[in-house]
This record gives sequence, structure tokens and C-alpha cells, in this order.
Amino acid sequence: MRLSLVFFGVGILLVLLQTTFLHLLPLGPIVPDLVLVLCVYWGLYYPTVGAVLGTFVLGYSVDAVSSRILGINAFALSVVFLAVYLTSRSIWIHHPIVSAIVVLLASLVKGMALVLVWTVFLSTEGFWAGALRNILLEALVAAVLAPFAFALLRRGQSYIEQIGAPAQ
Repeated sequence: MRLSLVFFGVGILLVLLQTTFLHLLPLGPIVPDLVLVLCVYWGLYYPTVGAVLGTFVLGYSVDAVSSRILGINAFALSVVFLAVYLTSRSIWIHHPIVSAIVVLLASLVKGMALVLVWTVFLSTEGFWAGALRNILLEALVAAVLAPFAFALLRRGQSYIEQIGAPAQ
């Protein structure tokens, strides 16, 4: 439970970073989705009830800070967590390239979930012009950043576990 709380705290910092400073990068409308990378890490390596709740709340936090529609990112990140969790039971190789591919696919799942919600509940006039290009570019950026983020999260997880281990 303590590890989920630490990851949730990191996630809140990532939400703030993602919705403020990363918009200043010269990537145009493309913003690295670091919260998605954290949710994929949770789904792959630490799938607990706290992680599910944390994923939903982080998605809702992204909605509250930067979206006109509350719940759309919460839904998309929950779908991503579920998809990653279900596929993680059949992934036996934990390599940075495999992690990057999982993040790429998870980002595409999130993009398709957002498109689904957008087309069902909102007007789609002018939506398709740049949506697919942006979804693909954001997925590639997230996949490139994933191995570095996973290494940092793994290091933080091992540090937290060392602190929590009783002295022998």
C-alpha cells in the first residue's frame, strides 16, 4: 500500500509537470504522456487495487486540470490499465524495448478510447484532421520516454522496498 501511495504522489507531480511545463516544449500540440507511462508501469509490475484506484484518480486529475470534459482521461487510463494488466500475465520478457512497445500499444489504446468517447458523446466536426497524427506522435514520444521512466520507477521502487524491509 505504501508503494501505491508513493507512486500516486509521483503521479500527481507528473500531472502537474505534464499539464504545465511540458506544454512549453517545442513539440507543438504533442505532449509526452508521463501519467500513461506510470499507469503502464503499475499495470505491468504492481497491479493492485491501489494501483487501479490511483490510475482512475490520476486520469480524473488530468481531466480536472486540462480537459473540458471530466472523466474522459479517467476512462481512457482505466482502459489502458485493464489492457496492460490482462496482457502482462502473458509477457515474460521484461526488457526496455518490450516496455517501450507496451507503452506504444497502451498509448494507442488510450487514443482509441478517447476517440471512441469523443465520437459517441461529442461533435466530430473537424476532429479527424489531426487526431490520428497526434495520437501516433504522442504514442511514439511516450514509447521513447518509457525505458527511462521505467528505470527511474524501478529504482524508486527498490529504494522504497529497502526502506520498508526490517533490518536483519
